[in-house]
Amino acid sequence: MNTYYSMLGRLLHGKTPIHKEGYYILCEDRHVRYNLEGPLNVKVIDTEQFVQTIVNGCKEVIQSFSKSQDNQEVYAFSLYVNEYKSIYIYINNIPEFQKKLHDQYSHYEDPSYINSLKYNLGDFSFQFWSKHMSEFGQLLDDFEKFEDSPSYERDEEPLQPGDQPVIALEAGIIDSGYYALILEAVVRLKAENAFDSLNTTPNFIAFASTDNDYLNYSIMMRKTIEPDVFYTVFPDLRDMDARFEVWVSQNRRLSAGDVLDHLQDIFLDNYNSSFPFSVNRCAYDIFEQLGHLGNSLAEECLKRLHNYTTTIEQLDREQFDLISSYIEALYFAGELTLEQKSACSQLANRFLEQDEDLIDIARELNALSLYSSPF
Repeated sequence: MNTYYSMLGRLLHGKTPIHKEGYYILCEDRHVRYNLEGPLNVKVIDTEQFVQTIVNGCKEVIQSFSKSQDNQEVYAFSLYVNEYKSIYIYINNIPEFQKKLHDQYSHYEDPSYINSLKYNLGDFSFQFWSKHMSEFGQLLDDFEKFEDSPSYERDEEPLQPGDQPVIALEAGIIDSGYYALILEAVVRLKAENAFDSLNTTPNFIAFASTDNDYLNYSIMMRKTIEPDVFYTVFPDLRDMDARFEVWVSQNRRLSAGDVLDHLQDIFLDNYNSSFPFSVNRCAYDIFEQLGHLGNSLAEECLKRLHNYTTTIEQLDREQFDLISSYIEALYFAGELTLEQKSACSQLANRFLEQDEDLIDIARELNALSLYSSPF
């Protein structure tokens, strides 16, 4: 299981803040630099400016679309971003959906499949990007040029004397924070009644989306779609949610050690084929349900992590996956004691001393040693 999507869940739920330290700087030759301080005489974009620029760009698209003949029975709007930092707007209406259904999918009769098709962004008829956003689209063009900037490793050099900076963004935006900011942009669009100029259906939905459907259905969509509308639009998810809640209730009866043992197969599932992925839940949901265990969860995870320090040189892929899962679980264990935070720091040093390739594990453990939990 990729714990990255649990980290994204923490960002999307506001459990882990977007960090403010440092800046990624785009230069004219498309090199990216990293400075702790923002460069002088260069436009510097913070999180608020990033969100507001995207909101303004979306309003340009919405306003233009509202004046077109396609502004009829609009049933969905989505602001989409992917791991390559490409941002698109998708809009669809009932006439276009029915046309596509008739022309390409008339042989399908399963209502669930047809409904899935209806909300599949790849089948939407209207797609917009930076060039449709007036002057606000320039930021999106610049942002996409950071596509190769690492999310966890800042190995870029600082600005060099011959560099010609174009724009700088707060590092937290580039370090996966943009997912939460895209979501915030849709929240703001709804709050500002930006969709009022569209001729919408009664169950019109506006949502942020990614290229990970588990994240979309379990978190992103639910943040901007009212529950009654959500279940009306996606009726299959009502039953899936009920099954998930039964599973959570069963797990709540287990001790920290027992539940971690019980979840081991899920932690090792790199294909998202097991429950609760099968009911469209993401990695965050798996860890979030452990929060009631409190400090006993921290004790159990730290004990298991310590056991691995004696066999670091023999670790295999499955053990790495378990280590990552136990580290992620620590974020949901409530506030760690000073002793436990110190243990995280010591574990980080121990892992790094034994194998420099474990730098990501060490970095996460060091982050936990400084972490103040909102759970």
